[in-house]
Amino acid sequence: MKILIISAFPPCQKTAGQDYTRRMINALIKNGNEISLIYSLYPNHLVELPSSVKILKVIKPSFIKCFGKISFHPFFTKRYDKKILNYIKSIGEEFDMIYFDFSQVQLYSLYVKHPNKVLMCHDVISQKYFRNNKNQLWWIKKSEFKILSSSKHIITFSKKDCNFIKEMYGLNSANVNFYLKNEKFKYTNSSTLYEKTFCFYGAWNRIENNECLYEFLNSIYLKLNNDIRIIIIGGGLPEKLTSLLNSFPKIEIKGFVDNPVYEISKCQALIAPLKHGAGVKVKVIDAFTSGTKVLGTDITFEGIEDNSEMQLFVKIKEYSDLINILNNWEPVTIEYKQKAADEFYNRYDSNHFSDIIEKLD
Repeated sequence: MKILIISAFPPCQKTAGQDYTRRMINALIKNGNEISLIYSLYPNHLVELPSSVKILKVIKPSFIKCFGKISFHPFFTKRYDKKILNYIKSIGEEFDMIYFDFSQVQLYSLYVKHPNKVLMCHDVISQKYFRNNKNQLWWIKKSEFKILSSSKHIITFSKKDCNFIKEMYGLNSANVNFYLKNEKFKYTNSSTLYEKTFCFYGAWNRIENNECLYEFLNSIYLKLNNDIRIIIIGGGLPEKLTSLLNSFPKIEIKGFVDNPVYEISKCQALIAPLKHGAGVKVKVIDAFTSGTKVLGTDITFEGIEDNSEMQLFVKIKEYSDLINILNNWEPVTIEYKQKAADEFYNRYDSNHFSDIIEKLD
């Protein structure tokens, strides 16, 4: 199958969403599909794909472009370019499928006639704005409904998001699972597991991530036992936040790492008490891949099911709950984490987009 993918970001390992796209493309190629790509620029992010992927065009985002489509919220128009649209129209018939990756580029779908269009919603944007910015929710809902209605194939990462789209817009969608970064995770005799070490992990240029880290540092950290260590994994830390973290002697900044699951596996738990955001949180999937527990809110765990036997959810209602949980933590063992990782893998590593593509008509 010849597939044209139009993505809002360069497929690479910088963020969870971009890494999903990268892994999906690799899986599609492995299954014999031919991939062409149009993607949007993002500062300091480069495409990480096999040379067999044909890169056709590059979109340059600009808020100036929003003025050409003022009936749509700027979230959906910043990457809209009439020249790119005309190009997509001119080559569309050459492809068996056109895949619009991330909501930020799905406005193109509204003006492209093709029998097999797929809209991949990494997040349901109206849900995100409902939590973050209700003042603009009406505009988002109006825009998102019109865009999603342009295709009969809508994909999300959870049944919960499918239900939300159905309840909000009356539209059907299907859910797929993430590609696990480390496939089936295995601890070895040389694996390291620290008894009193916990971690934070995320793309730290995202507000929903750094706001919970700020609150942890300001309200929780100084009330923890002196022997507790914290590791910060992920890139994009703002300078102000980096300076604050460096002022605490028992906090280590790992920054961007090639294998975050491996770093998470060394810790007792991942701390992720999110207050905002929408959709499945890939950091939670990554932690569960290694059998690592996660301390989080309902938002942290939405769209994800816990293991039935080796359970990994540690739910908190208030930030202050973290003080008691961390200070009285009962250390887990590598044996426990391995069994939890195995259970998670056996029930989650299926239903990928590359598996269901032939079923789309």
